[in-house]
Amino acid sequence: MNILQMSFSGAVFITAVVIIRGAAIHKLPKKTFLVLWELVMFRLLIPFSIPSVFSVYTLATHSISSTTWPETGTGYDIPTMQGLFVATQGAERPPADVSPSVSVWFMVWCAGILLTGLFFVISYLRCLTEFRTALPVRSHYVEKWLGERPLKRRISVRQSDRISAPLTYGIFRPVILLPKKMDWKNEKQLQYVLSHEYVHICRYDTVTKLVAALALCIHWFNPFVWVMYLLFNRDIELACDESVIRQLGEKSKSAYSLMLIDMEAAKSGLLPFCNSFSKNAIEERITAVMKTKKNSLFAICIAAVLIVGVTTAFATSAAGMGETDAIPDTDFSDSADFSDSSDFSDSSDFADFAGFSEEEFDKLLALRFDGYEDMSVSEFQNKVWELTDTEEYRDLLERFSQNTALYEQKDRNEIASFLFYTLEPLTAEKWQTRDFGGGIASDHPGASDNAMLEFVFSLTIQNADTLTVGEYNAARLGVAGGLRNIMHGKTKEQLRNHSFMQEAIDAEIEELNEKWNTDKLRISVEYSFLPLSELDAGEGRQENVQQGQEHREYPNGTEEDYRSLLDLRTADYQSRSVADFNMDLLEWANESYERMERINIDTAQQDFSVNLDSDELSFVAITAWLSGVENGKYVQSINTGRKEEDPILNQYLPSKTAEENGYGAWCDLFYPFSYHIADKKTLTVGERDACISNMISEIQDFWNGTDIDEMLGMTEGDIVGKLKEIAAEYSNDDITIIIQEDSVSFEKMDERGRAFD
Repeated sequence: MNILQMSFSGAVFITAVVIIRGAAIHKLPKKTFLVLWELVMFRLLIPFSIPSVFSVYTLATHSISSTTWPETGTGYDIPTMQGLFVATQGAERPPADVSPSVSVWFMVWCAGILLTGLFFVISYLRCLTEFRTALPVRSHYVEKWLGERPLKRRISVRQSDRISAPLTYGIFRPVILLPKKMDWKNEKQLQYVLSHEYVHICRYDTVTKLVAALALCIHWFNPFVWVMYLLFNRDIELACDESVIRQLGEKSKSAYSLMLIDMEAAKSGLLPFCNSFSKNAIEERITAVMKTKKNSLFAICIAAVLIVGVTTAFATSAAGMGETDAIPDTDFSDSADFSDSSDFSDSSDFADFAGFSEEEFDKLLALRFDGYEDMSVSEFQNKVWELTDTEEYRDLLERFSQNTALYEQKDRNEIASFLFYTLEPLTAEKWQTRDFGGGIASDHPGASDNAMLEFVFSLTIQNADTLTVGEYNAARLGVAGGLRNIMHGKTKEQLRNHSFMQEAIDAEIEELNEKWNTDKLRISVEYSFLPLSELDAGEGRQENVQQGQEHREYPNGTEEDYRSLLDLRTADYQSRSVADFNMDLLEWANESYERMERINIDTAQQDFSVNLDSDELSFVAITAWLSGVENGKYVQSINTGRKEEDPILNQYLPSKTAEENGYGAWCDLFYPFSYHIADKKTLTVGERDACISNMISEIQDFWNGTDIDEMLGMTEGDIVGKLKEIAAEYSNDDITIIIQEDSVSFEKMDERGRAFD
């Protein structure tokens, strides 16, 4: 267990003891509560626990595991995302790297330990300095009292004018320190005081106070531990009072209570690691003294049962559940049942199918620990990392992650599902944030273009020490199920109404955020919705499109549309990283799907109805276009779980023509190119735009500046060589431009010679 787990379970234990204490403080032996507090301190300081089926955590885990998750809709394989932008919704997307190797919180925790510890040490040393000025007590009664109580540790009784209440300090050579102004002739009072302090010494209360202070220093951030420290110190005094009354008889209760009042023990400061009469909770002490009774066998038995029961319930951890109790670890398929989706009789058949030996597959299955869903994410990670810390194991995991046959079974086989949806996400290098994608399409027969919802949601682990693997899987299934159910029961009219559907999707995402966002796990959702097409073959409606006129699904972008996009064109946008700018573009796209599509089509068809100056046009046609394509590839990689592909752009150059005596010559050039960015966080928008736009411009200049007769004399290989030469000129360590030479098309024809036939 780690500190946060220990602190959390300790807080639960403390809450239980506080409730029991409030209900039974005057009904059970006071030592009962000292034992319970000592067990709490054990829970706070010992970094392991014993699993128990009677633990409250077992009950809680079973409750979570038995939850029935809603069935999900029928999914489909998401195609490559096309267009400029991808709509987003939900919480702001956090960076993938959540914490550095030494987190700020760890440093704060250590600083808190240091400050709290210094406070206790300085306070004790200051008191100890004052105590050393104390003088031995010269009293016949005190000497007689000491002689009647032989102890291996030598006890000394001293007096000081710097204290107003009796106290005890020291472990190996304990000292009972009495106020100098004490009435030394009042032997009854001396008896009560010395007996009280003697009980402290015999029980080693100074040591237990030291342990309590240690727990407080380590868990200084936990208010429950401060409550424990306060009540533990009170209960030490109550237990000592009870012991003294038992020794001196119940007839001494009134006199003892009066003595407590007379002491008026108002300390001037904190006396850590000292045991003393205290005015703190004096009323509680007097009430407890007056209600002290002889312990009955029944009360002792109840106390023993209570200690055992509370310890079993709150000091232990959840017992491992069997596989049948665990949350089914599936992807977002129609149900969580793999029973009829696997064609393999046993794991050896599946190993053969996936191309692994049975021994290798057993190594993978060994990572599916018994009760793994009850483990915290950090426990699961550490166990996996410890087991796989060999070159052989690492090579095996690399092979499995690249195995296509295994990957294709992840939605149909529970073993593959565990490997790709639990093991790989939680133990990867960047495990803090993981993206899961999916989609759903309407199934209206006769609709020429069904409505389509594509989504990607991120699970960001906020606290790996308290989040369990089962909770992580439950959130993944719950979010996916909620998103897939959005289009269920929607009519054609509703699916055609984009505004209605966007409101419905946003409302569902808001509910999912409320349900699954916790201090342990955060979700964010990105989505793209394509409404049902107005064209419906079943209803026989058709749209006449003039020949030669390109059909527009949306009208041209408005002045307001472009103003909103150009708001991203800040004074420093060219110096921003590509990664940051792309995230802002995603947020902009989320605000209005129709606006996004209007500008998308304007850019694709180079059909702008709004007057844009050259800089604004460059921003829309280059900066926003490139970032939109990159965002599309980013979302596609999330949906497929594969490495993000490089963007590919297609360029068509205008035909070059010539005519002679009624016969002509022409040549066309089409070339696609891709580009690879080494690190989007370091490459700036201006650097990217300059490389791409300058390359495109130089190829354009080459095409326009070369005479058609010279061009007709060139082969496709010559053209490809020239394109690659220009691409290499504008490539560097940060961005590499690659001509897709196999897809280059250079077509030409010269019929001018026929004029002389």
